[in-house]
Amino acid sequence: MELDELKEKWAEHDKKLDQSIRLNRQLMRETYTRRAKAALWRLAAILALGSIALLVVIVSLGAFVAKNWPAARFVWPAIALDVAAIAALAALNAQIGMALKIDYNQPIAAIQKRLESLRMFRVRYIQAILVTSALLWTPMFIVAMKAFFGADVYRLFGTAWIVANVAFGCAVLALGIWLSRKYRPGAGYNLDAASGFLVTLAEFEQDASYSAQERSSMRAYSPEE
Repeated sequence: MELDELKEKWAEHDKKLDQSIRLNRQLMRETYTRRAKAALWRLAAILALGSIALLVVIVSLGAFVAKNWPAARFVWPAIALDVAAIAALAALNAQIGMALKIDYNQPIAAIQKRLESLRMFRVRYIQAILVTSALLWTPMFIVAMKAFFGADVYRLFGTAWIVANVAFGCAVLALGIWLSRKYRPGAGYNLDAASGFLVTLAEFEQDASYSAQERSSMRAYSPEE
């Protein structure tokens, strides 16, 4: 076989190989970005259900405040819970927006950066829920006993019992802050799954890039040398 014919065959083969790799890369990107998108849509759906539940809680607490307005000992715990529920609702809606507004036409590194921002936001949200729950359970108990049983916790257990529980909640709060910093909670299955798909895709594209560099080096070599 003549040298020119060999070069021509080699160039034709290399062109087909490049086309095949580009097609595989495109299919791989479409498949894994679709899986990541589906995982984030599932996360958004779960968060939306949580938002609906919180909205019901917020409205119910508002009605409780209006009904018991003259009694400050019931109103202030309900207001504290309502403020916490509104803050949690805002945080959930922010996470939904972050999950649904990702542009999958961006480079993989840019998508991973958006996912990492969502992950950190979600971790801080879970930490806040775990930490503040130590303080909020006493107001929850007061409001629940009044709303469902018509019972006055202050009369049943006394003010000293309420104060002791609040103090205990503050102590648990300090412990919860320390634990949340030492043992950071996870961000959830769906977000971890989406991140995993993108990591796999990034590794594939990196391997494909290395293969392209190797073929470029081979083309640079001439049999005449």
